[in-house]
Amino acid sequence: MGADWTSELIVPDEQGAAPTAEEHPPAVAPPGYRPFPRMTREQCAEAVRRGGWLFKADEGHDPDGSVPVEAVEGAWQVDAHGRPLRFRPNPRYGAPLPEQPVGDGAAPLPPLHAGRRPAGRALLGWLEDPQAPRLCRIAGSSGSGRSHLLHWLAAACPADSPHPRRRTDVLLSAAELTVDTFVWRLAALLGVSAADPDELVAALIDGAPRVLVVTDLDRAGAGRLSDAAQRIAAEVLRPLLRVPWLRLVVECASGTPAAAALDVPAAVLDLDQPQWTDLDAFTRWATSLAERQLPAEVYPSPALALLAARTGDGVLLDPAATPARKAETLAETWWESLPELVRAPVVVLASVRGGLDTELWGELPGSLGPFAVHEAVDLLLPADPDGRYRVWPDAFAERLARSGLDHLSIRQNLLPEQPGPQDAARLGLVLRHAVRTSTPVDDPLADPAVLVHADPSAVGLALEHAAAVRVADAGQRAELAQAEARREALADGKEFDEELARQFSDADRTAAERTPVHRAWRLAGPRVTATDDPAERASALHCWTVGPDGDLAERFAELAGHGWRARWAFAGEADPVHLLARHEDRLAVAVGWDVVVLDPATGRSADESFAQLADRSTVALAVGHEGGAWALRRSGAVEELRPSSDAVRRLLAAMDEGATALAARGGEQRAVATGDASGRVHLLDDRDGSDPVHSDAPLHASPVTAVDLAHHGDHHLLISGGTDGAVQAWMPGRGPLSPPVPARDVPVTAVAVATTPGGLVCAAAWTDGLVRVVLAGAERVTHDLHLGAPAVGLALTDEGRLCVATATGVLGIDLTTA
Repeated sequence: MGADWTSELIVPDEQGAAPTAEEHPPAVAPPGYRPFPRMTREQCAEAVRRGGWLFKADEGHDPDGSVPVEAVEGAWQVDAHGRPLRFRPNPRYGAPLPEQPVGDGAAPLPPLHAGRRPAGRALLGWLEDPQAPRLCRIAGSSGSGRSHLLHWLAAACPADSPHPRRRTDVLLSAAELTVDTFVWRLAALLGVSAADPDELVAALIDGAPRVLVVTDLDRAGAGRLSDAAQRIAAEVLRPLLRVPWLRLVVECASGTPAAAALDVPAAVLDLDQPQWTDLDAFTRWATSLAERQLPAEVYPSPALALLAARTGDGVLLDPAATPARKAETLAETWWESLPELVRAPVVVLASVRGGLDTELWGELPGSLGPFAVHEAVDLLLPADPDGRYRVWPDAFAERLARSGLDHLSIRQNLLPEQPGPQDAARLGLVLRHAVRTSTPVDDPLADPAVLVHADPSAVGLALEHAAAVRVADAGQRAELAQAEARREALADGKEFDEELARQFSDADRTAAERTPVHRAWRLAGPRVTATDDPAERASALHCWTVGPDGDLAERFAELAGHGWRARWAFAGEADPVHLLARHEDRLAVAVGWDVVVLDPATGRSADESFAQLADRSTVALAVGHEGGAWALRRSGAVEELRPSSDAVRRLLAAMDEGATALAARGGEQRAVATGDASGRVHLLDDRDGSDPVHSDAPLHASPVTAVDLAHHGDHHLLISGGTDGAVQAWMPGRGPLSPPVPARDVPVTAVAVATTPGGLVCAAAWTDGLVRVVLAGAERVTHDLHLGAPAVGLALTDEGRLCVATATGVLGIDLTTA
């Protein structure tokens, strides 16, 4: 087997030349076979330059410009070496979107104060113009009202707006997020699951026009993660801007590394420029704040006007100063004007270096309690949309913080001995403050209760910060070790091996970054970010800590309160897992290009590769009699990985539709099964040369996405799932069977069925990440599992162990602990 194995396609050769009879048996082209476009070397190189994705549009259309959705065939993905990984078809290719008339009942636009109507009109004009650049960047200095303007846009143009060209789909603040948490939060808001930027792009290649609004990009990350904004711009936003039907509105100041990373055609609205603010309206609004004339130099900054209104008379600002310098000068005057009573709570607020609501603020030592906090609120800038206050500008807050609370005081006052759900805000504050003050945070992160109950964004920030500290320390140790090795080599008259030293240094950095907790968080991240349920977070973290730390995994299981237990975890590491199938008493798993074999009892892999894929655009893997193996591609082609009987060929030849799902079973009850785009299922008993059998009517209202089969009561039992969210059961020659699992309103990604000593077990997984298992024994038992990402494959052993593959790895789970 291995890399030199020559696979066969059970279709006409996708290269354009069909194999001869001498090379292979006669090939079968299944009805509905839909070959995908091939890439030239130039296109592969271009895809690498574009970050791994290249969209294909009809001749005469530029996928980088304003192109109709129906003119984009789809997108290729390549690896770093330019090797094609898969082609993602656009399901709306060739089907124009119907023109949507403006409906009745549109709510009036919410008010836009501070004279910002010109900016609001400009944003609406960009939104309604299909020829406008896909990116609109909202620039300006801190306090210019960028976030306020984008919150207004989201409120004025909701996703259900009756005006089809005045809709935004997502509003996401990037403040204190990392690349990982940004991707996970954005995916959750969009109703998809994605572990990394590539999965996010792939999930959005669906032909659905969307407008994404991102605020606070300049405030991403903290502490050692000062490059978070630039990385989010380069690694997430730039690839998303390649998707022809996506448009982004991003708050990002000019002249920053993040703005430089967004070097694509863009409409830029700089709120420091006076044309975006009506002077008369601004003056009327500013005068209403304090019922007196404010300095003319505050124009056009709403924050300067608000702070000046909270400051006594006699404010002097240099007309030629930058907005940042004006803010510094005004903040000093404002501070001098504050009553002594409120200075202490203001210093405390500045010490946390972020926003706080009044309840938590009043609990901090030195805040002087709720009354003092209440008095201070009226002298601060208004709260943000989440009800949190902060000291502005940031540079002035940093200076105040030097005389305020240290991290030990905050931690002693807020970190409970036994954290619970009610402590989410306190735990998040402790973790964020540790990051901002570069304080070691390893102790709280070692407590499973903190990881489960704290705000996930704060946990993600703290884990990334701790990893950055460890990597930096490892780098320093490596440099010292290399210097000592060079001296020793020189003293001994030997040559120092620079390449070997570099490899050891890289390995040391990698080991420092991947602690068990950090690794588990990365694997479970999409789920722990998307849910507010601590038990679901604990379940996902239990699964991915089971290998490296059994005690930690058990503590997470206790916090989750479930009876099942993960017994092993196999991580995909650099390459994603995308297929899983039973292989007699073992598991066949596709990891990247390789199909490896795992022991379902331990999760350990065999030394040799079982087979290799010639194409990664696969949707199903099946292993049958005597190790015969097949991979079903998204195009409908079936790749024969290892030769066996001609069962799959015979079954495909007897179908009226192309296959959309594939499964096989070896042993004494060997058989193969498929599903098709019409919702029907098909079965071929591979024991006696009998003809294929087909379901009389569609079991699903849409294409079948997954099938599996078992031998039950001397009959073949087939389980199927579809894009309609239903899970159905079928036996040849039998009437309708009751659905083994209730239907849901999201597509099914995988199914599994097995006859075990405890009875029949059926499992199903959906695109939102839920895995539901039903044990139909003497007493019907149902388990709902949330493992971190949607399952790409399920398998049940005859002993009843559930094996679940997600893009990040494979888990072995015992459904009962008895």
